[in-house]
Amino acid sequence: MGGLRVGMELARRSDGPALVEGLRRLGGWVSRAAVPLRRRLAANMKHAGVYRPELIDAHFERVLDQLIMLAHVFRAGFDDGGIPQRFRFDDTFGRLQQAFDLGRGVINISPHLCGYPLYPRAVQPRIPCSIYLRGSGDPRKLRITEAVGLAGQGHLVYAPAAATPAQRLRVAMDILRQGRMLFITPDTLRKPGDGVPVIVFGQEVYFPTGVFVMAMRTGAPVVPTVWHWQTDAYHVRYGEPIELPRRGNKARTIETAVRQWAASVDTFLHDHPEMWWNWLDKRWTYLLRLPKIPAMPGDL
Repeated sequence: MGGLRVGMELARRSDGPALVEGLRRLGGWVSRAAVPLRRRLAANMKHAGVYRPELIDAHFERVLDQLIMLAHVFRAGFDDGGIPQRFRFDDTFGRLQQAFDLGRGVINISPHLCGYPLYPRAVQPRIPCSIYLRGSGDPRKLRITEAVGLAGQGHLVYAPAAATPAQRLRVAMDILRQGRMLFITPDTLRKPGDGVPVIVFGQEVYFPTGVFVMAMRTGAPVVPTVWHWQTDAYHVRYGEPIELPRRGNKARTIETAVRQWAASVDTFLHDHPEMWWNWLDKRWTYLLRLPKIPAMPGDL
């Protein structure tokens, strides 16, 4: 976190892109020399069953690219920092547009993929997008998150620090009722009993239900999104909109939606493991190294 603050200040004071790109070269050297982190990343990928030697450098390149893009935003702003050219949208963008055009707001979700703080602003010229910020007990982390969002001219949404879960949900739903798009990364871990059990990398973890609760209450479609790095840009792909029926067993409907999204995330991360920002997260590290959930006969 301290390194990120220093990088932000250096970027703000620079008078051109050379200094920021110099930080990229320095960061590349540091990542290659960070043997303990590289070993931890390799071990986590092995436990997840996706390890290939080339993925270590590929992941650090994507992490560093996110930090450097943010530095360019602090240096010159989103547009002049060259960020729009880094995201490319294919024909599936029409799915997001059609969901938004229904006029009920739209919830756009993705896992924590490298580049996720920049993605909402890349969509902004086409669709008004708000970014939901989760609360943090660390005020330094919250200030950095706010600074990143504001530097990218993002519309930030968050509840007061002491807000209850119901109040936080209401703040987010108010954005949807204004007909806006709300971007959320809901691959966050919950305690057992405080979420839906899902399988990711062969481990049982618990994902939150808030996204689909909001969708059911407001009628806003949920549009899943992923992107991967290819050649010189992040290629963005949208899934089919998810609309939840308001009749029937609501809890079961929400649980099913969470599990289906988690399964799609698991598939994508097996295909593009280098893109996942959370590989070195302490909680994920602990969970990835637990014994695997035995496969059921029907899964073979």
